[in-house]
Amino acid sequence: MASVKNYISGSSIKMAAKRIYEAGGCDAMDEYSMGYDDAVTLALDILLEETGYVIKDILDCEKDKEAGNL
Repeated sequence: MASVKNYISGSSIKMAAKRIYEAGGCDAMDEYSMGYDDAVTLALDILLEETGYVIKDILDCEKDKEAGNL
């Protein structure tokens, strides 16, 4: 019996990465906020590394969506 794999579309990955990217950036100076930003950055780095996308792909995904390319 062949194994069935679940696939996630590239557009879904890009939109998820965009949401992760937007969740960071609080730029506060206290330790909690800096730790939060570091965690968001790490999560985004892991997602990009595992999928082969780069940050430019993520930042451009809104333009792609508006153009009908997603």
